[in-house]
Amino acid sequence: MMDWELSLFNVSIVVIFYEGFHGLLYYKSKEVRKDGKVSVRVLDINEENAIALNSFFFRNTIVFLSDEVSEKILRHEEGHLKQFNYIYAFLLIVAALLPLNYLISIPSVIVGKIIFWEIERDADLYAYTKYNVKYESDVFRPKSRIERLKEWLLDSHPPDWVRKEEEYYDKKTNILKLFICDLFS
Repeated sequence: MMDWELSLFNVSIVVIFYEGFHGLLYYKSKEVRKDGKVSVRVLDINEENAIALNSFFFRNTIVFLSDEVSEKILRHEEGHLKQFNYIYAFLLIVAALLPLNYLISIPSVIVGKIIFWEIERDADLYAYTKYNVKYESDVFRPKSRIERLKEWLLDSHPPDWVRKEEEYYDKKTNILKLFICDLFS
């Protein structure tokens, strides 16, 4: 296979899996209400979370993974629907470029992680500025730097103890600054 064919194949795989996952969530869930153009759906798998469907074929839909619609989670996910889907675009770009140079995968993981932190923070800022909704958690900051680093790296959101701080909701504060301060203070 030539590089451009492999690139096209990789992009096709990303589109099939991403759209397929969103389609599965959409068709397995049931609509419980409509908020303007936004369809609010539930898929009861007993997890207090939700997913904003913001792809090519499945848009303006929020799927709750429990049978209860939380207004706070709804406002955060609504923020995701207002965003450009950077993760999807990033996956498509990396899939297209990967056959040209496999070394791109190393910085891609780091850049992808930072993009995740940024889009999650932007959704939190949207919920805060538009609806005065802040993230709430009773999770305490671990003393161990290793434990804090694991939380930063293994979750798609910044850690709970960071998300409930005032500084997190200051638009001027950079997410990388929050990361470095959390690890080294």
